[in-house]
Amino acid sequence: MKNKALLVGINKYPNPQNELRGCINDILDMEHFISVTNKVYAQQNIKKITDKDATKKGIVTQLKWLLEGAQAGDQLLFHYSGHGAQVPSISGKLEPDGLDEIICPYDFDGSNNTTLRDKEFAQLFAGIPKGVHFVWISDSCHAEDLSRDPQMSGETQYRYFNGIMPTHIGMNEVATHEAYNATTIITPPLNGALLSACASHELSADAYINNRFNGAFTHYLIKNLLQYSNSKSMQAIVKLVNTDLDKNGYDQNPEVEGMLENKTFFK
Repeated sequence: MKNKALLVGINKYPNPQNELRGCINDILDMEHFISVTNKVYAQQNIKKITDKDATKKGIVTQLKWLLEGAQAGDQLLFHYSGHGAQVPSISGKLEPDGLDEIICPYDFDGSNNTTLRDKEFAQLFAGIPKGVHFVWISDSCHAEDLSRDPQMSGETQYRYFNGIMPTHIGMNEVATHEAYNATTIITPPLNGALLSACASHELSADAYINNRFNGAFTHYLIKNLLQYSNSKSMQAIVKLVNTDLDKNGYDQNPEVEGMLENKTFFK
């Protein structure tokens, strides 16, 4: 049995207007939770990539490392904290709103070559063998359907990419991009669980909590996992996170989906 984790956090983007403050804290907190507090993941099997190293190529390369050799009984964790956005869908028939949800790597410039779409994730994760306990956490805007504007220090901002308008990506470019064909669109349900920071139409808060910056979702997720990771399902824990976010004034509604949503966080 081999448990492996890939933790991606992006605070610094090339355009200073897009800088975030809590993403690296998110993945450091998650690393401590899974390797020190619970000792489920060995330190040597955890990879972290941050800021300029978290390009599209860098993320995809490390995702392939995460999935390589996975067998029944293994536990895999992928945690992303950074900007998210929406772009025109590669297949409007499959997306009622005509949009794909994406994450924004460090080198995201609005083009397909630097965009990581929900469809690409679906293709990458389609081959996860049955019996692998795969958990995917996305603390970014518009995160639900994946299967931060600058403000003064101390104020909440949001993990939505500022400056480039990703919804302006040309449909011709989308339609002809070589990565997309029927096999990348028609995929089975996620063999795992996606814990998303918010619904597909919502924004994810990059917040100042207890004198430090964090993603509000990651902060309250770990709070509840500390209490219930071995006794409640991920679906039940996300409901508790929703309650905490609502009590503390955050207008976002985390979701969980996938074939393992009724399983506990650790196998």
